[in-house]
Amino acid sequence: MGLIAGPSVQAQSTQVSAALIDDAVLVTSSFTGAKVTIFGSVRAGSVGRTDIVVAVRGPDRPAWIAKRKRTAGLWIGKDQINFAAAPTFFGVASARPLEQIAPSDTLSLYGLRPKGQLDIAKASADSPLADTLIDAFVAQRQREKLYVDDPNGVKLLKGGLFRADIQMPDRTPPGLYTAKVMVFRNGRPAQSTLTTLVVTKVGAERALFEFARDHAVLHGLAGVLLALLAGLTAASVVRRFAPG
Repeated sequence: MGLIAGPSVQAQSTQVSAALIDDAVLVTSSFTGAKVTIFGSVRAGSVGRTDIVVAVRGPDRPAWIAKRKRTAGLWIGKDQINFAAAPTFFGVASARPLEQIAPSDTLSLYGLRPKGQLDIAKASADSPLADTLIDAFVAQRQREKLYVDDPNGVKLLKGGLFRADIQMPDRTPPGLYTAKVMVFRNGRPAQSTLTTLVVTKVGAERALFEFARDHAVLHGLAGVLLALLAGLTAASVVRRFAPG
C-alpha cells in the first residue's frame, strides 16, 4: 500500500491509511454481486472540512456504442464511436455528493468522474456525436450498475475512522481492481492511498471462462453443436407426441 502526496501544505498535516476487508472476490455459479468494504483512518488538521472519497476501478477493455437508426423497417446502428479503453467497473463512494466536495474540474482531473476514465479511439474523437454517445455509454453502464456513484457510501466514525462500501453487481467481470482512497481538505486533494483487489471465477465457472478465453474457436463450435443437439431433441419430442 503506497501513499501519494497531494499539495504540500495540506499533505504535511494530513495522513490517511486504509485496508480492504477482503482483497479477493470469488465468483461462483450462485454469485449475486459483492460489497467491497474498506476501513481506514485519517488524521487531519483542525481547520476546515475533511472529506473521504473512495474509487474502485475495474480492468480496462475496448468498448463501443452506436446510435440506432430505422432503415427499411430495421433498426441499424449507424453512428458509432469506439473506446480504446473503458473501465469494466467504476464505483465512487463519499459521505456527501461529490459536487459539494470539490469543483467539477478537480473531480475530473483526479479521475472521480466516469467520463474522465474513458479513452476514446482517435478515429472517433472528431465525431459530431461523440459527446452525446459518451453520455449514453455512461448512462447505459450506470443502468447496469457497473458505474456507481454513492453519496452515502462513506460512513465517518469516531476518532477519525471511516468505513466505505461499494456494491458490485452480479455481472462484475473478473480481473485486477484498484481501490483509491482520497482525502479532500476544503475542496482540495490533500492525501491518497491505493490498494488492489482481485475478482476471480472459481470452480466450473473458472474452467469454462479459461476454456472460452484460450480456445475461442472450439468454444464457439461447442456452442453451435449444443444448439443443434437441443434443436434435434426438441424436434424428436414434438414428433413423438404429435397427433396422428
